[in-house]
Amino acid sequence: MNNLVTDTKLSIELEKKGYDFYVYTAANTTNPLAAATLNSLADRELEHLVRIKEFYLDITGAKKLQADWLKGIDLFPSKKELLTQIINKLRDSLDKKFETQEDINDLYIIAEGLERDSYNLYTKIASESSDETTKKLYSALAKEEQEHFDILDESMQYLNRPGDWFKEQERWIVEG
Repeated sequence: MNNLVTDTKLSIELEKKGYDFYVYTAANTTNPLAAATLNSLADRELEHLVRIKEFYLDITGAKKLQADWLKGIDLFPSKKELLTQIINKLRDSLDKKFETQEDINDLYIIAEGLERDSYNLYTKIASESSDETTKKLYSALAKEEQEHFDILDESMQYLNRPGDWFKEQERWIVEG
């Protein structure tokens, strides 16, 4: 149990750092796609933080979770829903100027690292636990962190190689 408490504390710290990073960089970028993506991911990290803190209170005995607490845990937004949120936020900021592409690439690489670290931790916790609540929570969180990584990867591809992105995502046919 002590290991789970330590892992859960680390989960809380990772989510806080992710949230802070996304909010700060979104506020300091003039690239509308990057800002919209980061703001959407910040919203999701905040939701993760709430869930993990609730779980922490339960495993430390501070507050007992409701029996149906995990109801809906598998209902995190799909990648398509997250992308829709990003596009809607993007519409609000289309008048901003673009930064250098190198700065944006660095930002995305850091963000992907945060998502990868969270995914690895949550997968480890889920696989090492025999408790069904722990397994279900951390498996769902790991799945969403993987989707966040994929969204960042696709966004970076769109920014760097839009032709390839459209060909892959929109299934364009190239005729010669």
